[in-house]
Amino acid sequence: MKQVLTSLALAAFLAVPAAHATDAPRGYDAPLSPMAHNFRATRFPEPTRWGARAERFELRSGDCGGSDCGNPRYRAEIQERKRRYTARINKDIWIGYSYLAPGIAPTRRADALRLVLGQWRLNPDTPPAMRLIQLGRDEGNFKSCPASLCTPSPDASRDVVLHLDDMASTFKWGKDRNNGYICRLFSSRAAQTQWQDIVINTNFASDASGYLRIWVNEELVCDYRGRIAAHASTNTRRNWLQHRRGIFSSFTKRWEKVHGLKPKPTLVAYYDEFLTGSSRSAVDTRLREQSGARPKD
Repeated sequence: MKQVLTSLALAAFLAVPAAHATDAPRGYDAPLSPMAHNFRATRFPEPTRWGARAERFELRSGDCGGSDCGNPRYRAEIQERKRRYTARINKDIWIGYSYLAPGIAPTRRADALRLVLGQWRLNPDTPPAMRLIQLGRDEGNFKSCPASLCTPSPDASRDVVLHLDDMASTFKWGKDRNNGYICRLFSSRAAQTQWQDIVINTNFASDASGYLRIWVNEELVCDYRGRIAAHASTNTRRNWLQHRRGIFSSFTKRWEKVHGLKPKPTLVAYYDEFLTGSSRSAVDTRLREQSGARPKD
């Protein structure tokens, strides 16, 4: 499958019925996404970035599970099981994967669903230390954000951004610090037709020794130095972070204020080749292809 998809191909992929849902990948579960269509592996002719299989997430209006029901949120999301966590506060880690979302378009702030497209969190009672979130086209204060915090971006259409939610919430980062949105990563429009190859290197530090670098399609789009986790335990055994990925609509009240009871759009996204490791060569899809490695599948 080519990395760039035509509009006719995308229409065909979106029309494939979401039947025969599979279990979450090994080491993951989906307690807040109980619908059969929320997650499954792809099947031909659906897209894969590399190899024969990818992960398909679908979120429909009205989907909810567990604590999401009765709250202004809903999700199609898988999460690492406790004994399978791979990220740890103050420890170097490399993360690589590819993302394609033919069913997610850019939006305005007024009717945004606050889509989270990946998050790492210490526990359910604290905000995510790091998350990828879609902003409205008219959101963000990147121009005025200090260079010591926000990585400059020449492309204002990049509406999927990196958010240090734990730091912003704990230390009350306001508009002058862009509310913790520190990097523009890629645009939802581009991700509708082209796989976004993402590489992350960080140590999730709880002090000033922190670092966070993100490459998208081989371009360094985030280069941050400073604290990342506002909360950490004195018991280092408890400082593992849980990873979640998929489509998480984290706040629906904006949409409901504008559209009332109108059904929310059906959202579809694909993830492929998700890996963690101790080096870039172990997780970078493009480097792995060039080296003759095998796809994860």
